[in-house]
Amino acid sequence: MHECGRAEFGDERLTQRFIKVVSALAEHPEASLVQATDSWGEAKGVYRFFNNARVFTDRILLSHRKATVERIRGQRIVLAAQDTSAMSFNSLQATQGLGPIGPANSRGFFLHSSLAMDVEGVPLGLLTARFWARDGEDTPQKESRRWIETVREVRAIVPEDTRVVVLGDRESDIFTVFAEARAVGADVLVRATHNRKLAEGWPDLAAALEQAPLLGTLEVDIPRGHENPERHVTLALHAQEVQLQPPLDLHGADPVHMTVVSASEIAPPDGETPVGWVLLTTLQAQTAEQAAAVVRWYSFRWRIERFHYTLKSGCQIEKLQLETLRRLENAIATYCIVAWRVLYLTYVARENPDAPATLVFTDAEWKGIYLAIYRKKFTAGMDMPAEPPKLSTAVIWLARLGGFLARKDDGMPGVKVLWRGFQRAEIFTAAWMAAHPRSEVGKG
Repeated sequence: MHECGRAEFGDERLTQRFIKVVSALAEHPEASLVQATDSWGEAKGVYRFFNNARVFTDRILLSHRKATVERIRGQRIVLAAQDTSAMSFNSLQATQGLGPIGPANSRGFFLHSSLAMDVEGVPLGLLTARFWARDGEDTPQKESRRWIETVREVRAIVPEDTRVVVLGDRESDIFTVFAEARAVGADVLVRATHNRKLAEGWPDLAAALEQAPLLGTLEVDIPRGHENPERHVTLALHAQEVQLQPPLDLHGADPVHMTVVSASEIAPPDGETPVGWVLLTTLQAQTAEQAAAVVRWYSFRWRIERFHYTLKSGCQIEKLQLETLRRLENAIATYCIVAWRVLYLTYVARENPDAPATLVFTDAEWKGIYLAIYRKKFTAGMDMPAEPPKLSTAVIWLARLGGFLARKDDGMPGVKVLWRGFQRAEIFTAAWMAAHPRSEVGKG
């Protein structure tokens, strides 16, 4: 499941090196490059790989992107959440190519990525990943191009017969994003930040929402924030079709037909700030069912933030010690493949608990996890099951290796414990493969 490809670099030896690099990082995602390898010589090989002139982020991610498209194929609708994350490398004073990232004296660069999901929120893989460091010529207008270009790129990557809905936070409330989506045949769904002027009907969005009909209600889980736990809320849904007037700096541009959807929390708990979203979308929301789909799909936008969190907290990419921006970009692109797998496992097990474990795990992996959980019974002569367990069962086993207690009310495990479980599971997977070198270990 490393999705490394066989000849993406045009050189079989380079491809084999890539496979070894991904495997090493997958086994020890939280470790430094030296710790993740078996020797200083192997570590130097990793450094040389990231510095090779034929290695760059697009090639590293190409096989993963192809596999993502195959998972998308046949889906009627796919969601693509895009977001930007700042990567801080203040300790790398000698590293070339870094730039300011916001706070005073903070140095690093940015990753803008888009994550494909099905309509149940299961992450299917990365579609785009763009790295850049700021220089003296950067402006908000220049940097805003990433939102527009991602819409265009995602529509080009996703199969033509699949409808793609690009999700974005308040920063992507940009008129040209909406216009670009209309032009290339994509849909967008973003959280509004501007009370935009309207070309007809009402003077602005606020006035349109005041007269928007109540379509129904929706119950949804709001992901936890920095200080707030995840909670279940009931939202009132209002929607209105509007014609957005182009901003003054786009004189002569045509209005864009959109739908504005309001989702406001009913009876929030004492002491809690009520949830309230105003969403702009090219999708229709004329019925309660359509409006509910819009709001539910937007709630999946947090998956891209969880992906960036996994990169930073699980892979600990901000602890990398590399000498150039290019090497850092190549290393993080490689870690992206590892981080996606953890995220995918987290959510696919929730949506497909009764699927066989081989949907995600190789035979060697689930058997290695089983060995880790029941190793005491194995010493007493217990046999390996003939059939793979359910996916949800294998995920619970994996999480237990990461410290998950699996109590009755604990629910399904999250990213952190699964990440730790992967680290321990690799040892037992390797042990199983060593003891059964001729057994079937095909990809799940």
